[in-house]
Amino acid sequence: MIDLHTHILPGLDDGAQDLKESLNMANMAAKNGTKIIVATPHRNLPGYKKRGAEDIKAAFEALKSGIEVVGLDVRVLCGSENFGSRDIADKLDSGQLLTINGTRYVLVEFDFDERVEEIFAITDLLLRSGYIPIVAHPERYSCFYEDLSGLYELYSFGAVLQINKGSVLGHFGRRVQYVADAILSHRLAAVAASDAHDIYDRTPDLSEFAEILDIRYGEGCSPLLLEENPKRIIEGREVFWESPVPFE
Repeated sequence: MIDLHTHILPGLDDGAQDLKESLNMANMAAKNGTKIIVATPHRNLPGYKKRGAEDIKAAFEALKSGIEVVGLDVRVLCGSENFGSRDIADKLDSGQLLTINGTRYVLVEFDFDERVEEIFAITDLLLRSGYIPIVAHPERYSCFYEDLSGLYELYSFGAVLQINKGSVLGHFGRRVQYVADAILSHRLAAVAASDAHDIYDRTPDLSEFAEILDIRYGEGCSPLLLEENPKRIIEGREVFWESPVPFE
């Protein structure tokens, strides 16, 4: 499996706080079947402690070296989870923000109470600038609780929708779980990921998650969302799009 969204780099955000914790997360992921981890620390968040791309690269190299020393059977790749703003494309162009493994794919998040019009506008901005937005955990944005049809519209724009493990398992409440189920049932998700922050609560263990995806949504669900499409993304290739079921 490939985990496309994690907060595993040490000391950069609210994820792993030091290299030891990062290595514990990598070890847990490897033991439970994950072969590639994409490190995606928070970037561009308003009021958040500013870390430059060089800080990310230094933390990435430290983790990569640590994995080699310990001998874990897992690879780590670099990226970032970028907060959606009107200057996001300019910051990507200048190298202030990172794409997934140097591809055109951009993991982008929004304020949980962001207006749907702003999500659409920034998604469109990224697409027109030559990037492919991967919208992180759309099931957690309140605008989609109120109108599920907006999810179909976001998919129609060409955005890649990424579902969180914790949302499907009910860790963020029934409302988020309901929207995650709607996204998966209507075949709108292209990727699933752990959004791991630690080894206790929001973990990088994808094994149970993969089983539940296949039980609830068909045997081909986890291979598509946790293997094939993430592989295509890190290689810069087009994802497989399922035929969606429009919302009534």
